[in-house]
Amino acid sequence: MVRQIILVRHGRTAYNAQNRFQGQIDIPLDEVGAWQAERTGEALRTLLEADERIAPASGAPIAGGGTAFDPAADILVVSSDLSRAASTAHSFADPWGLTVHLDPRLRERSFGQWEGVRLEDAQRDYPRDYADWRDGKGGELRHGAESRDSLGTRGMEAVNDWAQRAGEDQTVLFFSHGACIAETIDHMLEPIGTTSGIANFSTMRNDHWAQLVPYEPHGGQPRWRLMFYNRGPALAMTPRWEHPFDEA
Repeated sequence: MVRQIILVRHGRTAYNAQNRFQGQIDIPLDEVGAWQAERTGEALRTLLEADERIAPASGAPIAGGGTAFDPAADILVVSSDLSRAASTAHSFADPWGLTVHLDPRLRERSFGQWEGVRLEDAQRDYPRDYADWRDGKGGELRHGAESRDSLGTRGMEAVNDWAQRAGEDQTVLFFSHGACIAETIDHMLEPIGTTSGIANFSTMRNDHWAQLVPYEPHGGQPRWRLMFYNRGPALAMTPRWEHPFDEA
């Protein structure tokens, strides 16, 4: 079992800035999002003392089998295969030669016919369904969205899979999406069937992260303890986080 896992939301995209449902549309980071990803990569490398502990990738297998990873490096990087998450992952991993392992189970929730739609337009055109979505009553399901249970289940399966394959002294960083992270954590902390997902968590900000550690992993599925949620670089507490290129 791993030492800890960290789930990181991707940087800002044009759809984030425009308040659109992104879902599984492959929207890249915008200029601000790329800058945010670099700052979060720096913050996480400092937090994990990566400059002291990471060795260059060697092509050796990770513990338990799998794709190339240096056993001397105690940090494993896994990402959604959507480009906004993968680019954020590379901002952390590339300076140290670490491989970014892509896993489609970490993709954002599919929002069906609402993908690409502005939130304000959905609220105007489908007021009841929008209100039911915001209240956790499933109004989005009437427009082909993936269920929260399906989302949380696939996210949890991905996290548990990689956590079990990694070594005891390794940290696994998962780069994913806001809804996926919230539902995954909710499924990891509560018995299946009792989750209420996003209703339990504030929206994770772009390029912020959550940290969990395992405890009492006596066979079967591991149990987890949430240590931090919605943590970010110090700059994220300033107006510069959303407006890094404005002149002072």
